[in-house]
Amino acid sequence: MSENKHQGQQAPVEDLNEMMKIRREKMEAFREIGVAPFGHRYEVTDYAADIKANNEGLNGEEEGPEVNIAGRLMAIRGHGKASFCTLNDRSGNIQVYFKIDVLGEEKYKKEFRKLDIGDIVGIRGIVFKTHRGEVTVRVEDFELLSKSLRPLPEKFHGLQDVDIRYRQRYLDLIVNQDVRDTFRKRNKIIKSIRDYLDARDYLEVETPVLSTIAGGAAARPFITHHNALDIDLYLRIATELNLKRLIVGGLDRVYEMGRVFRNEGMDVRHNPEFTSIEFYQAFADYTDMMDITEGIVVNAAKTVLGTPVINYQGVEIDLSKVKRISMNDAVKEATGKDFLACSTVEEARKLADEIGVPYEARHGIGGILNQAFEEKVEETLMQPTFITGHPTEISPLAKRNAEDPRITDRFEFFIYGRELANGFTELNDPIDQEGRFEDQLKQREAGDDEAHVMDRDYITAMEYGLPPTGGVGIGIDRLVMLITDAASIRDVLLFPTMKPIGQDKPQNQAANEVVASEANQTATKPEKIDFSNVKIEPMFEEMVDFETFSKSDFRAVKVKECAAVPKSKKLLQFTLDDGTGTDRVILSGIHAYYEPEELVGKTLIAITNLPPRKMMGIESCGMLLSAVNGLKDGEGEELHLLMVDNHIPAGAKLY
Repeated sequence: MSENKHQGQQAPVEDLNEMMKIRREKMEAFREIGVAPFGHRYEVTDYAADIKANNEGLNGEEEGPEVNIAGRLMAIRGHGKASFCTLNDRSGNIQVYFKIDVLGEEKYKKEFRKLDIGDIVGIRGIVFKTHRGEVTVRVEDFELLSKSLRPLPEKFHGLQDVDIRYRQRYLDLIVNQDVRDTFRKRNKIIKSIRDYLDARDYLEVETPVLSTIAGGAAARPFITHHNALDIDLYLRIATELNLKRLIVGGLDRVYEMGRVFRNEGMDVRHNPEFTSIEFYQAFADYTDMMDITEGIVVNAAKTVLGTPVINYQGVEIDLSKVKRISMNDAVKEATGKDFLACSTVEEARKLADEIGVPYEARHGIGGILNQAFEEKVEETLMQPTFITGHPTEISPLAKRNAEDPRITDRFEFFIYGRELANGFTELNDPIDQEGRFEDQLKQREAGDDEAHVMDRDYITAMEYGLPPTGGVGIGIDRLVMLITDAASIRDVLLFPTMKPIGQDKPQNQAANEVVASEANQTATKPEKIDFSNVKIEPMFEEMVDFETFSKSDFRAVKVKECAAVPKSKKLLQFTLDDGTGTDRVILSGIHAYYEPEELVGKTLIAITNLPPRKMMGIESCGMLLSAVNGLKDGEGEELHLLMVDNHIPAGAKLY
């Protein structure tokens, strides 16, 4: 759109803070002198990193080449008739030098002095080195390419609000160079995986995202409606079944990397849409696929970091040293219990009871074994570990083990206590497959809404003959988290799923309003809050002496991780930084009021010297403080976690 079309389309000034008003005034001042505040094409020939690298050897009064660069001004340091600025482009930062004697008085005073931090400019200049030895570009001429109408976060604290960083990723990318680096690394990881498989003669394919059946994994799907056909469709939860149809068709090595969608909970490891890769190889088995999986992971680390040894959240992990152990043996090592030695479900239940492992009535021996693994083993697998021998009961698409039909030729790959990959020798017996689908249907009828549905067409495909096949699925986002040392999946997704501001659960609409205000906003209207429906409990009549009260240790704590506790509708598990250097775990029954992802990065208040107590088998060490009030006419209650300014450090004591 042309500059003329923008005339007369100004934002209402009364709604803007003072700094934004000033920027708009400067924008109009540029227009008045004939300078378009939103410019056009600029010929960029050079980049900051290359300029600095190629001119490090400059000495004294020696000048370097003429360059043309463009980027965003991140700092302006004025000194009367000369100013040093920092310009950021795709490669990094470089110092640029504006001087009135070079630019001329008119351009310097009427244009340069109207520039703000955040403005995007194109610069033609000469490279030189300052007396302090910093490679710098002396500006011979410049063009305003885009006037920034909003101020960037102030320099000292930067953009630290996690919620704003995820919601406004563009702002996060502007001010946090390490975030840009993370996504460049993500690109390298993805490319390395493609290169690894392409070199082994795999064919990359694309399969439908929308399907009439949600199959290939145990998960709840997203449902949409196709108006023209008047049918419900499902966003895919996995690519598995379609890829194996291609194996039937003679494409003997295939892979697909793309988005998968699961209508499930959210935490530091889960997002409703995520990227996975699945690859299948005819005439192979699960041992071959373990080798390829290990190769992919090691190759990705070497490509990005130059070494298979990584440091994730303070733990050194050597990706090239992998352990392989069966699920039953891993449980036996951890608990001393041999579930596969049980001949009846009652025996397995007794063993589970002895070690405090919960189970459901629908669980057979295999299901209980899997519960024991998840409760007692999974989180302990810090170093790379392939877990094999999964029960047939929980592996409807995997081939039975030839020696023990109770288990399958399947593996899961764990690092840092988290599943990274899942693979197996594919079941290629259509009769067995149909029987397993029917068993899954029974589980759905028993209340398991994540159990597989019947896919008759897939059975038909198998009846034409599926060759012996090995297959694997790898979570790309989790792999990127691992290699980039990212604590949350949201740190490796450019646009993670976020709850819209103001759309909270009905029983707590006011509790979690996220104010996505300008990072350095100077003038805001006070929020009007309706307290007419609030009912406050009466004060305690009993007095507490000061000495008793002062024994409670109130501390500021920062939320590092937050996740829903499995099998609990109320509990959230917080991993907290309390300033001691050791993570503190506190459980709180507030899931009715908050989703875990809303709380990561927040600063809360906790009582830290309460005795530990076990909740759902997890030791909770402290209590988070909340404000609770009833609603008018007994219509329920509201709960609001006490949140404080993020500038308060972890461990700060409240008096």
